[in-house]
Amino acid sequence: MQIDPTTIIFAFLALFVVWKLRSVLGERTGLEQKGEGGPRAFPTSPISAPAPSHQGWADFAEPGGPVWAGLDEVARAQPEFAARPFLDGACSAYEMVVQAFSRGDETMLHSLTSEEVYGSFAAALAERKQRGETLETTLVGFNSTKIIQARVDAASALIAVRFDARFITFTRDRTGAVIEGDPDTPSNIVDIWTFARRNDSAVPNWTLVATSPAQ
Repeated sequence: MQIDPTTIIFAFLALFVVWKLRSVLGERTGLEQKGEGGPRAFPTSPISAPAPSHQGWADFAEPGGPVWAGLDEVARAQPEFAARPFLDGACSAYEMVVQAFSRGDETMLHSLTSEEVYGSFAAALAERKQRGETLETTLVGFNSTKIIQARVDAASALIAVRFDARFITFTRDRTGAVIEGDPDTPSNIVDIWTFARRNDSAVPNWTLVATSPAQ
């Protein structure tokens, strides 16, 4: 997938949204989880400084609400932050992680996720391989994407994004027979992925550090 030069690429992810992983990923919730390992980022282009607060978040948060205040906090800690490139980058990262998990690309997953998230991915991939199954997943499109939480701790900014997406996803057994899912009918899946970036980072890369199904 071609990514606009102004788009933030996230070095991350959290865990896949297909039902196959929900038992693995459901333990991570919102902004509570943070990756202990550092981002394995790939280069991205610098982004411009954000607009003043009263204009900068108008398309992403309710004025005066907690998300607006959280984005202000992120922008103070990381002056180069801008919401639109962030959200565009989150969508790109979402698709890359989903496709990497589907094809079993551990190298790509490792480059996009925190150590904790990658460990859960790797365990799920190992189980799938042991069963002799293959997963086929296509992201049809997004119904909506929304920043639902933002905050800054002592070391990092954390932003949670709610993804409402349509997938065609199904699993085949060793013989090639479809045993789960539907190769012809898209399914709606809604999940929350949390991204983190160190406040002292010299590059504009974010890491996916947690995922959870939307309640």
